[in-house]
Amino acid sequence: MQPIGSSRIDMKHALLIIASCMGWICSQGQPLAYELVIDNISIVDAVRQEIRHHQRIYIRDAAIARIESAQLNLQTVPDTIIDGTGKYIIPGFWDMHVHVCWKDHLDESVFPVLLSYGITGVRDMGGSADILNRFKQQLRDHPASGPVLLGPGPILDGDPPVQPDFSAALSMRTVRRVLDSLHDLGVDFFKVYSLLPQDVLEEIAAYSKERHIPFAGHISEYVSPEEAVAAGQASIEHLNGIEYLQKDSLKLQSFLRAAAAGGSWVCPTLIVYKRKQELAAGKYAYHPLYEGLDPALKLEWEQTRISRQQRPLSVSDIAQAETRYESRKKLVKDLFDAGIPLLTGSDFAGMPFVYPGYSLHEEMAALQSAGIPPFEILKMAVYNPAVFLGAEDRYGTIEAGKTADLVILDQNPAEDITHASDISLVIKSGKLVRK
Repeated sequence: MQPIGSSRIDMKHALLIIASCMGWICSQGQPLAYELVIDNISIVDAVRQEIRHHQRIYIRDAAIARIESAQLNLQTVPDTIIDGTGKYIIPGFWDMHVHVCWKDHLDESVFPVLLSYGITGVRDMGGSADILNRFKQQLRDHPASGPVLLGPGPILDGDPPVQPDFSAALSMRTVRRVLDSLHDLGVDFFKVYSLLPQDVLEEIAAYSKERHIPFAGHISEYVSPEEAVAAGQASIEHLNGIEYLQKDSLKLQSFLRAAAAGGSWVCPTLIVYKRKQELAAGKYAYHPLYEGLDPALKLEWEQTRISRQQRPLSVSDIAQAETRYESRKKLVKDLFDAGIPLLTGSDFAGMPFVYPGYSLHEEMAALQSAGIPPFEILKMAVYNPAVFLGAEDRYGTIEAGKTADLVILDQNPAEDITHASDISLVIKSGKLVRK
């Protein structure tokens, strides 16, 4: 027998053994290192409407690597450990109706505010395609610098358009050329507006089907709500065009059936109607965020305030505005009860005194006051956008393999949706962006 001390192990063979062991460890889902671990946290699952307590979440390379019980021993030392004891964690919120692509460098002031309120994804609803693409490149280079951004470029409207500064005026002669141009610029969808002729809208619908690009926006004054959803309009923004259906239950039921059959969604932006009711009463929703807003936006809001003060409404007009707001809430509840999928949106920069970030939480509170349960509102704000965008593989739930866009809360939002604003930490692409 050869003495043990005289045995010689081939170095190449030894390295192969080590590599094999490392490969086995990784194959068992046991990565060697993590950048962030959130320990002993309660995961709020808006889809299953349950809360899983005492969980440990491992994050690596901007994604959730694995989730396990916090009762198990921590096998690795991450760069950062967050004690989640007594706290709740949800996927990041989405504001599905904002306007941020109308001015260069707006991302520098607005994106950090959105993130601070837990908003990790936004859908811009009309602006400059060039600015949209610049912002998206910035976010590709620095994913933690702002929310995920999708947008349509300019609004598509009739001639003349409602919003000349950010619209393309279309006719049957120009529609294909404009759509080709936007397609070449890589827009995510087309935004349709209030004065599109029916034949132009039908041409947009045909083009969208051919190129697999959705269209969404307002219901044109020249088509019925049923015709818009039958044409394939992916989402209806605000409640414009469908609010009058409340006066006729048969027409409302007809629309609900058409929307369900066509797979159309609704982004009601109740906060817009709340602001209109407040402005009618001479109330102005000033918030500390006002001081940091873009000067052009502040000027527009101040002009609105001055105009209202110079032309005050009568007592009956104020009462009617309040009634309209309450009726809009009832309509949203009717849509929810009928199973029409809803999205949360604020219309920041589209409505005076609607603030970035903060007003999405106002929107969620308004949905709760309309009678929608907190779990369902959470689903609208974190999961429904992922489904609408076809991005459930990356967003919407807290699962291994999904992007680590997360919000840690001090209180349980499933008890009261206003607890969703009690934010402790925000994580964007695996990085702490609010401490």
